[in-house]
Amino acid sequence: MTDGRQRRKAKQARREVRRASRRRREEVRDEIPEEVPLVAEVQEALAADHPLHLLALVSTIIEASLPQASLLESHEDADSPDLDDLVEGLIGVPVPETTALLGVLAELVDDPELAALCAQEVDHRDDELPAWISELERTSVYRAARMSHVLGDGDDLMLGVRLPGGFEMTCVAHLDHNLHSCVGDAFLVPDSLDAVLAVAEANRTDADLELVEMTLADAGAWLGEGLEATELMYTPSESDTWPACRPLVEWLTYSLPTGGSGYAGRGLGYDEHQDLLDRFFGSLVGMRFATAEHRELLNFCLFEGTGDPLRFSEVRLTDLLTATPFDGAAVPAGRLRELPDLLRAYVPFAHAQSGLREELTAEALAAIDHGESEYLAQISG
Repeated sequence: MTDGRQRRKAKQARREVRRASRRRREEVRDEIPEEVPLVAEVQEALAADHPLHLLALVSTIIEASLPQASLLESHEDADSPDLDDLVEGLIGVPVPETTALLGVLAELVDDPELAALCAQEVDHRDDELPAWISELERTSVYRAARMSHVLGDGDDLMLGVRLPGGFEMTCVAHLDHNLHSCVGDAFLVPDSLDAVLAVAEANRTDADLELVEMTLADAGAWLGEGLEATELMYTPSESDTWPACRPLVEWLTYSLPTGGSGYAGRGLGYDEHQDLLDRFFGSLVGMRFATAEHRELLNFCLFEGTGDPLRFSEVRLTDLLTATPFDGAAVPAGRLRELPDLLRAYVPFAHAQSGLREELTAEALAAIDHGESEYLAQISG
């Protein structure tokens, strides 16, 4: 047999393999509505102009498969879909859409064995995936920054992300410092960090916000600790995008360099803290509260929320008066009733020490007035 005939026969064999593969996919497609209802969503996501559409879909799938067990029940008791079963189902339906899902799952799932199984199945198929899926492991975070408020309730931590194929996206995670700096919300934007910051600056109306650049390692430490704190919450917060995007946020977070410094808070050292209390109770506004019981009560309050003894927001004061159990404060009920007045004296004193605008102090005092009746009703009940 001549070389030419051998090449023609080899070409014909490859053509037959491709035809057989196409026939198999067409046969499988007849089963798709029952087997894989996600296929239509994947088709739509693949047709979109940015990878985030499919990444967000896969993130939602992973999150929905996780046992949503509270600290009071075991994971075995939680009723939730199983990701292993889903992957098995995707493997059993060899069409381009399931291949795309498996390709993204191979990168986003945090189970090494399951990730390897997804990658192996993708390698065994001859579907042509978008380049950004095939090279998804080359995704990199190139910049980190946070938007911080002077009162310290929380930080919006932002990651600039580059995807293969020249795409960029921005991850924004809100760290709630009134709740142990957990991730209280997060979302992703199919645009560069520069573009997101430009829009934020153009629409900014709060003069007390500040943009702070961060090292990638510090951003990883802040986010890593925030995600861990979120896992310990009995009732984690929810939004249209959170916790659906948590697997994506985790994937980006754990790709960051290690060795950074986590959020340190704004608490004072012991000696500074005691000196602050001494100065307040020795001042004209604090003198009438200069008892050991009032000092114990105020000291208890200063460690609640953000733990910052010099800055009090509406949110922090509202939580303090309406959602804080005072069982841990060894203070008689009569003294507890005086807490609103104690705070009215202390908050302006503290804000003066930290140089905050008078408008912020006025808002804080209004929050005390607003929460007082509910607080008094709670401690009386």
